[in-house]
Amino acid sequence: GDQSWTCFLSADNFKGPIAYYIPETWSKIGKLFNYPFLYGRGLDARPGIMGGGAMEINTVPCFEATDAQGRVYSRIPKLQFPVDAQGRAYLVQDVAYYSKAALYDAVKSWRDGGPACSGRFNENGCFKPKLNTRTTRYSQAGKRIAGVERFFDTRIFEGNVWGLQWFTNDRSETGVFPRYFKDEGEERVVAAEAEVPAETNLLVQNFKLAKQGAPYTSPTVGAWANPGPKLGPFNVKLADGSVVTYSWYRFIDQPSFQQYRWSEEKKAKLQAFVEKLHASWSIDRDYMPPPTRGRLVALDPALLVTPPKGLEVGYVPIVTGQAAQ
Repeated sequence: GDQSWTCFLSADNFKGPIAYYIPETWSKIGKLFNYPFLYGRGLDARPGIMGGGAMEINTVPCFEATDAQGRVYSRIPKLQFPVDAQGRAYLVQDVAYYSKAALYDAVKSWRDGGPACSGRFNENGCFKPKLNTRTTRYSQAGKRIAGVERFFDTRIFEGNVWGLQWFTNDRSETGVFPRYFKDEGEERVVAAEAEVPAETNLLVQNFKLAKQGAPYTSPTVGAWANPGPKLGPFNVKLADGSVVTYSWYRFIDQPSFQQYRWSEEKKAKLQAFVEKLHASWSIDRDYMPPPTRGRLVALDPALLVTPPKGLEVGYVPIVTGQAAQ
């Protein structure tokens, strides 16, 4: 297929596409695992089927301890949500599903010699669903956590916004997920801090902070070196204290393309089209509609790099390393 699923960002200081799946990605899965029936069934050829949204906390560390009576108590790290004066946390808004009419058709026409495409999503290809919700289920150590909904619950707020509504209580701060629990039969229920016996030592336990990770490095051979970068490497220090190393590659020469045996004609056509796109699509205008409420967050300015002279169109910065300092 020819579908290139593309990620667009809309931040205060950057707007536009940042990455996409090369269509061959999906058929490559079939080749790697010898599953020929996958050909034509991947997202290069089929539409994406969008289900419901979710907020997955996944694995949460916890301490467990038993009191003198044999009851088990537990504690998790503090998990805090931004809430307003009414205890509301707005988490998902402006949900929209897009068809090919939103952008794909116009981009394809432009690629095939038609009029230039602005990149702005066509609202005629947009579907805005009416959100609904239900109370979330929680578990810990194989036991159902009961009673969390007495502290907060999911809500659909005015304007089709999904979020959490906190209720007034004396066991947990507004905007803070309950941290202490105790066993009651086959369930685990929320406990107030004052209910946790001192003998469990849960009140004085500290969760370890994340350790500094190993540096990320890329190979210096293979697809990273052949055809290789046009210019670099360069270094930039991010707000988190890490240093990122990157080089400028001609778009079609970047490492991800080198796994495919494209013809020179096919590579030249894609390179020429990307150069038109770079020349026409700036990072300071809307592609997706702006948010209906709130304001956009800004990216770390150090992430926004300026192309060297002569590499303004048709070249991309590819990260080859990142290390803490």
